[in-house]
Amino acid sequence: MQTVAIRDLKNNPSNMTKYLENNESVFITKHSRPIGVTLPLNDDTLSIGIKNLVALEQYKNGLISLGKMAEFLEISKEEVMSLVNRLGIDWLDYDQEELEGQLNVAKKYAKR
Repeated sequence: MQTVAIRDLKNNPSNMTKYLENNESVFITKHSRPIGVTLPLNDDTLSIGIKNLVALEQYKNGLISLGKMAEFLEISKEEVMSLVNRLGIDWLDYDQEELEGQLNVAKKYAKR
């Protein structure tokens, strides 16, 4: 997600439109703090819906967790996993070693 300062937006709006034309969302900032977001309107945006797109963008950028995304969209975590899978977004980001470590911890607690 790109960032454009409101001052820059006022002086040169083509900066933001360039990003939108490249299907990139844009944070608008004022004094380095986000005050808004713009989303490109394309077939994906319209078919998924704005609320879902905002949640997906925030998830992809690491701003919210899968659980928070489910809360925001008012659906189950399983439905969120299905949604991100359909869109080709990774929701399980472990390498082999990390995955084995997580499985070992789960097995350890399952024995208790």
